Amino acid sequence: MPNKESFKQNSDWDDAVQLFLQDCKVRNLSRESIRRYRKGLEKLQQHLDALELQLRDLSPAVFKKQVLPSLLDEGLASRTLNCNLHIYKSFAQLLCEEGWIDDEPFGADIKPLKLQPSSAHTFTDEHLYQLLALPDRTTFTGLRNYVMMLTLLDTGIRLRELAKLQVTDVLLDEGSLRVNHGKGRKSRLVPIERIAAGELKHYLLERGILNHNALWVNLDNQPFLPGGIRTMIARYCQSAEIKGIQCSCHTFRHTFAKKYLLNGGDVFTLKSIMGHAHIETTEMYVELFVNDLKAQHEKFSPIEHLAEALHLLPESEVNCI
Repeated sequence: MPNKESFKQNSDWDDAVQLFLQDCKVRNLSRESIRRYRKGLEKLQQHLDALELQLRDLSPAVFKKQVLPSLLDEGLASRTLNCNLHIYKSFAQLLCEEGWIDDEPFGADIKPLKLQPSSAHTFTDEHLYQLLALPDRTTFTGLRNYVMMLTLLDTGIRLRELAKLQVTDVLLDEGSLRVNHGKGRKSRLVPIERIAAGELKHYLLERGILNHNALWVNLDNQPFLPGGIRTMIARYCQSAEIKGIQCSCHTFRHTFAKKYLLNGGDVFTLKSIMGHAHIETTEMYVELFVNDLKAQHEKFSPIEHLAEALHLLPESEVNCI
């Protein structure tokens, strides 16, 4: 492995990337995270080559005046660019710690781009009635699919979190599910309420005892994989003739978040349930559903409810009487 001087002279990019990715493995990052980090560094290398720059040439000023505009000109989405900025900073920090470079080229003044809230697809109550009515619960697969949709709607967990659930993760006495394979490999307990928990208990009885612990199984008693779950949801949405929104497991997740907030849930508890690393991610739901929240407040405003009983009227209306 090259030392600091040879790295400065030869700009041995490949060795630097290899060092970083090896460190990611040592830190037990997921295969998907490592793949994303590699892609992000490949993107940076492409732009450095196009600008005839090497890593040793980088400084906060050079990055802001040359590299960042080049990345923006490519048309990368702001969210993607922010992810890449995080990768670049982690990469440079490691090289500094290992003595390969003197200073981090991405200064503290290089901030993530401000994100505009994007639209979030959610199911309406009518959509949910249609979807939940479709499975034939007299069959094993119909019962399984029905319970899976209930679980998605009642917990807001992700597709891969759902697929990786084990029988031992179902803690019915505690009214929760244990998610051991959350994003970033973090574990958490997710509440599941009475109706969904009751149907899940019914499903467990129908599943029976098998020689493996996967919660969701197909007719061959093999684990029901994410691709199959994704296809199942898409087919139900097609049968229900749901159009104009993206029909996926993530739509159940967005629907859960929306209904949780509209029913009076707080954003801090929602963050914990959904497994968000940062509160800003959860707060984006508040921005996305602000009109719905305002309508809900108007519907349940304590002053509006008291107005009739206490004869409270706006001054403008009093003057008109």
